[in-house]
Amino acid sequence: MKELILVRHGQSEHHIKGLTGGWTDTPLTPLGCQQAAATAQRLVSLIQSKPLRFYCSDLIRAKKTAEIIGDTLGVTPVATEALRELNWGIVKDMTLEEARSLELPRTTPLIDWVTFPGAETRRQLYHRTTQFLVQLNPNFHGCTLIVSHGNAITSIIQWWLELAEHQQSRIAFDKAPCSITHLHLNEWDQKTIAKLNDTGHLDAISDEA
Repeated sequence: MKELILVRHGQSEHHIKGLTGGWTDTPLTPLGCQQAAATAQRLVSLIQSKPLRFYCSDLIRAKKTAEIIGDTLGVTPVATEALRELNWGIVKDMTLEEARSLELPRTTPLIDWVTFPGAETRRQLYHRTTQFLVQLNPNFHGCTLIVSHGNAITSIIQWWLELAEHQQSRIAFDKAPCSITHLHLNEWDQKTIAKLNDTGHLDAISDEA
C-alpha cells in the first residue's frame, strides 16, 4: 500500500446528545454534513487524478460522511463492518453518565482491557481493522481512502507505523471530526505521516458556527 488517506466522520448526534460512541448508530448533525462537504472539496485537491479505492465503516455517521465525499469525488464508497468503531458492548445507546457506572476495573496491558461487559478490546479492534487492510490487493498503486472512527483510525496508524504491542498501549493520536490523516511511502519507501488530524479545511465552518 503506497498511499492511505484516513478521514474521521463528521459531527454526529451522539456528540451533542451526550451518548456513548462505539456502535451507537446516530446520524450526522447539520454541522457534520457541512464538515463532510468541506472535507470532500479538500480531498479533490489532495487526491487529484490518482487511481482511488474508497472504503468506509457501515455505521450511519461514517457511511453518510463517505457518501457526501463520494458524491464530490464521483466514487461510491464500499461500506464494511471491519472499519467500525470500537464496540463498547452493553453501553451502546446509553448516555455517558450511564456508561460510566458500568465501566469495569482497568487491567493491564491496556490493549486487553475490556472496558464494559461485552465490549471489544483494543487488541481485537486492531486485528479487525488491520486484517481488512492486509487482505486488500497489495499491487494497487493508487490512493486508498477510508472514512472511519477515532479509535479505528488510531489502530490503522499504529499498524502503518509498525508499533510494537507495548507501544500501542502508550501511543495514541488525536482525530477531530472530519480531520484528514495522510500516510504514504516516500521515495525511499519509508512510511511517512504527511498529515495528522488536519482540520484546516474546516476553518471557515468553525468561523461561521
